[in-house]
Amino acid sequence: YGYATDRSKGVVPRKPVFGYDKEHILSLLEPVFSGLGGNCDYERLSDETLKLFVDKLDEIDMQAIHYEECEVYVNQLIGLCNAITEECTSLGFLDMGIESEVMTELARAWRHFVRLVWIRDLEWENLVRCLSDPNSEWSVQEEYYTQDPSKLVRYLTSSKLLVPLQVWNVLLQVGWKQARKDKIHQYV
Repeated sequence: YGYATDRSKGVVPRKPVFGYDKEHILSLLEPVFSGLGGNCDYERLSDETLKLFVDKLDEIDMQAIHYEECEVYVNQLIGLCNAITEECTSLGFLDMGIESEVMTELARAWRHFVRLVWIRDLEWENLVRCLSDPNSEWSVQEEYYTQDPSKLVRYLTSSKLLVPLQVWNVLLQVGWKQARKDKIHQYV
């Protein structure tokens, strides 16, 4: 009934959580870009950039990046946020004049995200065990068993990403207004 794990001596590699449902991660970007107006739309994001973003999100858990040594990782996330912003709005953080705010506030929010994943709470670990277990559908007696892991994936990924996505949205609202003012003043 089960899949053999003899080759790995019963040890199975961790499976990605954020990559489990990429469409859900894409849908979480909708509120980041909503209300900006103009030609801004989260659906302009390319599949390649979405994959890079999701892979980078999964890296925190898959490579066990330490909270106190996460500056490089956070800077990479900020770089991806800038690339996503450029694809979805045609303007980057520098164009909007918010680069210093991004480097402080968005970096702080992404460090918060790192800490949330880094602590590996029981609910998160049980989800990873469930997703990683090749025999999870038959492991009903295990404490990590979840009949429908997709609901738990959506809940946990949404809750872990809540703060950085909200901060990103607030910064874009401010930056977009500033960029619009600058554009209007160019024509006057």
